[in-house]
Amino acid sequence: MSRSNRSAMDVGCPNCNATVSASVPPGPGIGGDDSNRLQGKPTRCRNCGHELEFYYY
Repeated sequence: MSRSNRSAMDVGCPNCNATVSASVPPGPGIGGDDSNRLQGKPTRCRNCGHELEFYYY
């Protein structure tokens, strides 16, 4: 079985409450050095078109 290097994230759309899914790449998480900066991934609700951004480390 193949294993993905991405993690799935699901949140509720603030506009219509539909579930919005996105995948984000693996990262080191929150660490002590400055190289681990917060990143964002833009996505759009498939139900209503509302624009969202997923943030991750």
